Amino acid sequence: MSEILLEDLQKNYYLNIREFASGALEAVLKTVRPMKQEAMDASINGCLTSSRFLAPAVPKADGEEPSQTDKAANLARAVRRSKQNIRWLCKVMQADRLFTCTYRGNEEEREKVREDFKSFLRLIRTGFTVKHDDGTKTKYRPIEDWQYVAVLEKQERGSFHIHCGVKGFQYIKTLRAAWYKAIGGNGDEKGEHTPGSVNVTAPAKRWGSGVREWKTEKLAGYLTKYLQKTFDETAAEKKRYWHAKDLKSPEVQRMWIGGTNIVEAIKSTVRTLELAHGLRPDFDMWLSTQEDCFWLSGRGDG
Repeated sequence: MSEILLEDLQKNYYLNIREFASGALEAVLKTVRPMKQEAMDASINGCLTSSRFLAPAVPKADGEEPSQTDKAANLARAVRRSKQNIRWLCKVMQADRLFTCTYRGNEEEREKVREDFKSFLRLIRTGFTVKHDDGTKTKYRPIEDWQYVAVLEKQERGSFHIHCGVKGFQYIKTLRAAWYKAIGGNGDEKGEHTPGSVNVTAPAKRWGSGVREWKTEKLAGYLTKYLQKTFDETAAEKKRYWHAKDLKSPEVQRMWIGGTNIVEAIKSTVRTLELAHGLRPDFDMWLSTQEDCFWLSGRGDG
């Protein structure tokens, strides 16, 4: 029966579904271009949970430089992919806390910032000792399973700092001591003698609310707010965000959606999510101006 339905289905749209352990759902409905139909058939029929479908890149002639239009399009795609991945990783981790690592000086070397952050992570995960001027020591225990999503931001003055999304209560004293040591300090500096800073960023308070936790979607939006500015043309291929190695984006469930127009396809998408994933009615959605891409974010019963 399922084979007959698959044969008879009008394959005008395909749907990607991502389901998170928290119960969050994301779905993207896209128009299928005729030239991609055969390749999409092989991708979907061969593996219903493949990571994603990638169209082959158009080869450039030897020595041919990409045009400014191509560069702008490539940059926009890179930023869009990074924003998507950051959002998915935050949802996987259920991130609800945000802090920022900064330098007192004007640190403009991207690779230096990357190496400093790697040192910071190593100290957090292995533990470290701070020696004080009076001869005493403070031992900081390791946090072995510490998960994070970190994004670089370039300030107006040219200096980089790092926004970091995490989950649950964080010992700010430990984070500050580790960051000070990672960027060349002793770990116990105070006031104007600190080599940098670690500041907790709280979400904007609503009237009468003292909530300090972020909603994951809002936190991901904050992390990606300045991402476009950090993607410069000279280093567009380098990653502008980092995350814990054991933090993986969710697998994708892909299926065909039939319909003679986008409205029919959207209705079919919502029905599919309601039946298969228990989609709740209070979901967010967006439709592109070309009506060739529909995005939905909500929660299911699973």
